[in-house]
Amino acid sequence: MLGLLAIGLAGALIHPAILELAIIAMAVAGLAARRRAGDWDIPRELRLVHFAFWGFVIIIGVATAIAPSPASAAGRAWPLVLLLLFWPLTTGMSAIRLVAADLFTAVAAAGLLTLAASLTITAPREAAQVPTLIATLGSWGAWTLFRQGRMKRALACVAGVLAGAASIGLILSPAETAMDHAWTAASLGETGVLQILGWLLLVSIPVSVSLSFAASRHSAARAVAVAALITSALLVTAILSNQAGTTALLLNLLLMAPIMASLFVELDRGDHRARAVRVSATIITRNEADNIEDCLRSVRAVADEIIVLDSGSTDDTVERARALADIVEITDWPGFGIQKQRALEKATGDWVLSIDADERITPALAREINDRLSAPDADAYKLPWAVTLYGTRLDFGRSGRAPLRLFRREGVRFSDALVHERILIPEGRTTKTLRGRMTHFTHRDFGHALEKSAKYAWLGSREKFRRGKRARTLAYATFRGILTFIQVYLVRLGFLDGPVGYLVAATYAQGSFNKYAGLWTLSKLRKNDGKS
Repeated sequence: MLGLLAIGLAGALIHPAILELAIIAMAVAGLAARRRAGDWDIPRELRLVHFAFWGFVIIIGVATAIAPSPASAAGRAWPLVLLLLFWPLTTGMSAIRLVAADLFTAVAAAGLLTLAASLTITAPREAAQVPTLIATLGSWGAWTLFRQGRMKRALACVAGVLAGAASIGLILSPAETAMDHAWTAASLGETGVLQILGWLLLVSIPVSVSLSFAASRHSAARAVAVAALITSALLVTAILSNQAGTTALLLNLLLMAPIMASLFVELDRGDHRARAVRVSATIITRNEADNIEDCLRSVRAVADEIIVLDSGSTDDTVERARALADIVEITDWPGFGIQKQRALEKATGDWVLSIDADERITPALAREINDRLSAPDADAYKLPWAVTLYGTRLDFGRSGRAPLRLFRREGVRFSDALVHERILIPEGRTTKTLRGRMTHFTHRDFGHALEKSAKYAWLGSREKFRRGKRARTLAYATFRGILTFIQVYLVRLGFLDGPVGYLVAATYAQGSFNKYAGLWTLSKLRKNDGKS
């Protein structure tokens, strides 16, 4: 696949068909590699970048369908179809465990091929971006490999830089074909709102994802994140210089796919150190026989001590827990906040992981936690959720949250809330968010979902009433329900989770309505009692 990458980059100088054939061949090879590799825990950020590509296809496709164009319909559609290959390209590169050194070496090889091609062909003006891409990325790759002490790879990248730079002066610039700009306008001044939105989507999401890892603790991941920023910057330059045609777009696809794959491979490879502090895990339970064993096994990867506090289970939760936990006790039920505080007070570790029985620490998150706790760079960490419902892992909507679960024990306590308790961290301490996911099996089925939603809504009503909150009209409950749906489904991108994402947004909206409707009934009762 790396050979096809080099050929595709250099082939853009000869004919766009070579670039397109390389993309197709890499996608086919990627599908085969992914099938051989088996299951894969797809990073949430990678799904976001994928959305940038297929979202661009939809927006530009609609824009070109409603706008007159001299090119044929097939000519307009073909480049957009190729952009949909981002996913097999990226997942295939992930399956072969593409690392930064191999990525930059492939770019260097493309530089040598580009020099050979530029000596024998007359390239279209837009293809002049190829040596610019290679020279820029190759320079960054050479510097990165030099700092890592990989001198042979660094020298190879230097050769690629020189070859790519030399190619620029050898490329002639005949008139471009009309098809290059048939489906994407030649300048921002000629585009409509849809085209501008499409380009913003394609550029902004990869940039935001790359920026979030540009300061990573892992040097190789930092290098690849910066390479993604460089690639996006060159695409923006092409847009602003009226060169954002088919070749520029496909070059962006051909580079961004392996760059994103390499980024997450390097992030995963970088977490390998052993924790240097003692960790206690605390779990409160009631009738969690179906969950407790899997939860405890996952937690053992990061905990030296496991404490389970049960509030009178009628199934065999306690017996199952005693086989895997260090401390198991049975108590009454005073509410979530107080119960978790009781468990915290029994912990003896320097750090505490507070987790629920329906949650799991994934192997990738376990490696990251142990690596971070080898030399903690914060006093508390948030662990991003990955809610799993009806066989679907949700990455967005309310699942996109990252609750605070891992913290230095000294001075920390839980609030005494009946539900939605908070971990109270002493002022001045730092909190960071980890990258790995904490799987959350929140509902057994839809009936369980409705049951939990109603339970938490009523507890939320009582908690708000206890804190002096009041609701004067049901219109406010209706407004909060609608607002919750918009926030979960649109603002937090719940629509990217498919039909289950819609169902979750509707369920949360109903729960929000019920909570404030319940508060209204309590307020009304209090008002009537006051009159009597």
